[in-house]
Amino acid sequence: MIKTIFLFFTPITLFLIVGCSPIINKYKVSIDAIKASDLRIIPKKYTLKALGENTDKESLDFQEQLLFLEQLLQKQGYQKVENQTLAQQIIFFDYGIEQLIISNEPEVSIELYRSYKNRYAYYNRYATLLAKAPSGKELWRIDLSSKGSSKNLKKIVPLLLEASIPYVGKNTEKAVKVVIKEKKSKKK
Repeated sequence: MIKTIFLFFTPITLFLIVGCSPIINKYKVSIDAIKASDLRIIPKKYTLKALGENTDKESLDFQEQLLFLEQLLQKQGYQKVENQTLAQQIIFFDYGIEQLIISNEPEVSIELYRSYKNRYAYYNRYATLLAKAPSGKELWRIDLSSKGSSKNLKKIVPLLLEASIPYVGKNTEKAVKVVIKEKKSKKK
């Protein structure tokens, strides 16, 4: 009897413990930062522009990512100005996604009647920040990338941008790998 109760409650308990615990995704991010060797970068007045010519600057997605970037830069002491003539830096921003691999698992037969084929796609999610002086001289640049199965840029790009902030105006000498944990979303 005790064994039956144990066998009955063990799976239920495990389900409640594992099923109700929050799953926090982790993302490996590669950060490659470089700055002009003759400069000491301090937070300055800046303006933001799209880096790519094909970037839809008016899209709501791009505007949302720009707003998040502005908030991160403000926390670092940067001050956004609307008039480009007042800006000491013009920060160009771009992001995107590329499909890398599609892998197929072999078909598996179950009960000789069904077959399943799993297909997995992997993506390179990237973002670039490039700061230039009003004269056009490059001041600093950060290239960020993360590979994985999610193609949800609304979730990934803010994580990439957040990972970049400690490297703004710095030189990493080589690509640095960091792991970023996804923040829990606040339920409304």
